[in-house]
Amino acid sequence: MKALSLLVLVSFLIAAAAECPFSHGNDGGNAPPKEANPPKNDNSPYYSPPANNNTAPSPPTSGTPPVSPTTTKSPTPAPGASPALAPAASPVLTPVVSPAFSPELAPAPAPSVNKTNTGTLSPDYYANICPNLESLVQGAVRGMMASSPIAAAATLRLFFHDCFITGCDASILIQNPNNDDEQHSSENMFLRADGYKTIAAAKAAVDADPQCTNKVSCADIMALAARDSVALSGGPTWKVELGRYDALGARASDVDLPLTTEDVPALMKRFSAQGLTVDDLVALSGGHTLGATSCFFVNSRIYPTADAFLDPGFASQLQGICPSNLNPNTFVFFDQSVTSFDNNFFLMVQQKKGVLFSDSALYFDSSSKGIVDKFATDQNAFFTQFVSSMVRLGRLGLKTAANGEIRATCTKPN
Repeated sequence: MKALSLLVLVSFLIAAAAECPFSHGNDGGNAPPKEANPPKNDNSPYYSPPANNNTAPSPPTSGTPPVSPTTTKSPTPAPGASPALAPAASPVLTPVVSPAFSPELAPAPAPSVNKTNTGTLSPDYYANICPNLESLVQGAVRGMMASSPIAAAATLRLFFHDCFITGCDASILIQNPNNDDEQHSSENMFLRADGYKTIAAAKAAVDADPQCTNKVSCADIMALAARDSVALSGGPTWKVELGRYDALGARASDVDLPLTTEDVPALMKRFSAQGLTVDDLVALSGGHTLGATSCFFVNSRIYPTADAFLDPGFASQLQGICPSNLNPNTFVFFDQSVTSFDNNFFLMVQQKKGVLFSDSALYFDSSSKGIVDKFATDQNAFFTQFVSSMVRLGRLGLKTAANGEIRATCTKPN
């Protein structure tokens, strides 16, 4: 029955992102060759033009969940094997552009990054400006999670991708008319529309309150929505520092995210440049406890032969899900509790069942292995560090009134 329920869930639980918020490689430098970036054109199998269907697949009302003809159905995992794995196929990849956002856009210069700086951030920043802010955002997130099982994962992914590029400034929401923006960069092609829709719903809820209209930055709404996505999925909660300004523009060329094929030293070079530590790297990687990833980011690990960091049985299951003739619309769960925020991800990594090469590498680098072990055995330790790391992440690249603004429409500068 449990296996059946997972398969039913698979039919509509499509990944939130695949070039995930957190990506890493191995300490021996034997990462598989970097896969080509998804092509950026309307005929690409990796991107659906805005005119196409923009909603997550709905749960089946009865019977067997639909499986794409090009997707090979894997056998039911044996106890203790990998209950997280099962094919999840979508006929069309959901585009990153949400119709909830305005199509009228205007380009603007991209702002500079100011690394970690608390500036005027405070959990009480809006206490006298928009006193109902947190309940408004949480209500919107709760509503989106009720309608889409991938909303939480997609929203959490979106926050990391925003912060790690030019800082936590909602630049990832900007849509320039020529598609020269962060959203349409190849690195962000797999971000699901459910995350963008969650932020749009939260922005609408906030602006519907006369006390709050156009007084809360999109960046702060994103930070609150990311926190609520975790908390409402059974994870920890925390006080979110507020008072961010929104970026004045966005460019695709600014996107330089951690890769799924990078090793721990390479990832730490990126994280250290942002003022983040190896504890932050491992804890934030734990965000993979929610959601799934595309076979696009798995196939190089299992073909022509599986890499040494994968359990052989697990590799066979992956091969049963991801065909050698790549189907990027097929997805693999990161762990068996795909909608619950917990420490199961680290248990999978310990067992050489990390879906991404970068996740597996955490257990084969001396600087991160002990942290994985700690989080796998002590969920509270993971939660505590995750909260600390999210707060630190939320301080990246803060803008001020001099180089930022409070956007009236999240998708375009004022």
